[in-house]
Amino acid sequence: MYEYATAIGLDLGRSMIRTAIIRYGGEILSDMSFSYNKVPDRKELITMITQALHKTRSEASSIKLNPLCVGIAAKGFIDFRNGIICGPDQGIKGWTDVPLGKIISKEIGLPVFLDNDANLMAIAEYYNGAAKGFNNVVFVALRSGIGGAIIINGMLYRGADNAGGELGQMSIDINGKYNEKGIKGSFEYYASSVALVNNYLLLSGQLKDDTSEINSKLRARDVFDLSYKGDKYATRAVSNNAAYIGAGLGNLISIFSPDIIVLGGGMAMAKDDYFEMIKNSAASNTLEFCRKNLKIVRAKLGFHASLQGAGIYALTRLDGKYI
Repeated sequence: MYEYATAIGLDLGRSMIRTAIIRYGGEILSDMSFSYNKVPDRKELITMITQALHKTRSEASSIKLNPLCVGIAAKGFIDFRNGIICGPDQGIKGWTDVPLGKIISKEIGLPVFLDNDANLMAIAEYYNGAAKGFNNVVFVALRSGIGGAIIINGMLYRGADNAGGELGQMSIDINGKYNEKGIKGSFEYYASSVALVNNYLLLSGQLKDDTSEINSKLRARDVFDLSYKGDKYATRAVSNNAAYIGAGLGNLISIFSPDIIVLGGGMAMAKDDYFEMIKNSAASNTLEFCRKNLKIVRAKLGFHASLQGAGIYALTRLDGKYI
């Protein structure tokens, strides 16, 4: 692949589409975003994706660039070899078994490559971010749902049917509650940003039990801010959350003994005290021999990781290789 080749990276989010022109190697040359106010159906979303890509190609042309391909970061299970979004539907009517790669390629005339967004975030961190220089990597995205990806000996671990890496669905409490996916006591149920907010509302008496309907507009960031101000319920909720995250990481350390764990997502940007609590919990939930050379660090690329990963991935696939 030529050093100056470019691709368009596209991140398919819950409320917006983001695109970027990506240089081979991951450098972002230009980026754009396209918001939508209501959840689209399948046809509407495909139209939005197509329009976003046409506008991004026009932007590329204006700076004398000609992208060779498109990489798309999407949520859920992806048939990456055939460019199909398998599901779940993410609340979008008709958004299962969508041959998105073929559809978009026909619309814009470029090769299109798809993968799960957490996989592509991990790829970006591996090539250009916090995991650069490490061969065995666990990436965990701490957000409203917990996503993740695993890199072993420099290659993304995909598992059967590309279904590996669903770190948020491992059980950390066999006596726990069922989540909406039918998993009992899942890591995501106890350690996500939603779990943090729920726990604060329970501790502060604003929620009767964790099966009650939540009408609060409180966000995880608000709970962290309250904890910084000394609110005892928020402080306890943050401490509980860090303990659960550490327990989940402990499982991953014992199984994979990685060189590095990279924590991404909004929660990973909280202050150092929270991060130290996570590290301490992880250490107390695994064997010393498995963690003796381990690093646990924040992701470096933030908001742009999925776009960078999509671009790197697309250009690699265009070159006839897999990551």
